[in-house]
Amino acid sequence: MQEQEVRAKLRDWIVKHSKAQGKANFSDDTKILEEGILSSLDIVEFVLFIESLRGEDIDTDDIEPAVFTSINTLYTAFFTQVA
Repeated sequence: MQEQEVRAKLRDWIVKHSKAQGKANFSDDTKILEEGILSSLDIVEFVLFIESLRGEDIDTDDIEPAVFTSINTLYTAFFTQVA
């Protein structure tokens, strides 16, 4: 899967699951938890979605709060190391 396709799928999931009204237009640098686009309760389901995109489980050592800052940090943490 190409980088832009992965980023689009991450964005679509976030928009679909966001509880915040009017937050559909955000950049890849937007702080998705800090801005209230997703809540910490959404993260477990989001991790499962990311695992399905990657086609493999995420090592629990890789799950740190900073990873969930933005689409950029998510992509770097979970998709740049996948073979």
